[in-house]
Amino acid sequence: MTTTVFEVEQAGCESCAARVRGALDPIVAVAQIEIDEDADAAMVRLAPGTDATEEDVNRALLEASHGSGHAYRVKPGSWHLEP
Repeated sequence: MTTTVFEVEQAGCESCAARVRGALDPIVAVAQIEIDEDADAAMVRLAPGTDATEEDVNRALLEASHGSGHAYRVKPGSWHLEP
């Protein structure tokens, strides 16, 4: 099975990671989120076998952005599959 991996822009702290996880949990299982404070980003690994699309994820991240002072989104070009 493959795992979907991508970066979320403007999500470089624990609070942001919690918002990202909360936004994605209703549509897809999140296996792991790694925060990179220096890059102000989070690397997200979804549970293997997910069928969520990049568009689905970006829509959920946009909703999570409201009131946060951030504009969460999948970093362009970062969406990929790993074995």
